[in-house]
Amino acid sequence: MGLMPAVHPLRKKVAVMIWRLRHWWLDTPSGEAAQKYVFAFSVLASVIQFVRLAVMALIPAAPAKPIEAIWPLWVINLIVMVVVAAISYAMRPKPETPKPLAGEAPTVEDGQSVKHHFGTVWVEDEFILAWKVTGTVPIKSKGGKK
Repeated sequence: MGLMPAVHPLRKKVAVMIWRLRHWWLDTPSGEAAQKYVFAFSVLASVIQFVRLAVMALIPAAPAKPIEAIWPLWVINLIVMVVVAAISYAMRPKPETPKPLAGEAPTVEDGQSVKHHFGTVWVEDEFILAWKVTGTVPIKSKGGKK
């Protein structure tokens, strides 16, 4: 059977462990405590980031060496992007234009009568009483006419 029997028990164990973790997180008192600790930690991290932002806004940084321009990297990435787009456009599959349907009218025998079947029966021979050639007629309407 290949690799599938070896993967199946591992997949089942992972699913069971995810279910157990979800049960612990949502339905147990220790999971509720863990939720409170995670919330407190995230609030503390947010406060520290806001304080750092305020300090950086109030105290100007010392003048340093100017940042070197990295525009050559942007130009190279832009060129690569244009080349890849051109290659993908050239390599895309060309859809074939649909050919008009050429319907062949079936032959109808003159003088053949319609068979009447009563009840549930299995009919093995096909029977065509008439055939009408239908074409496409564009819909012409004057919109908004009252």
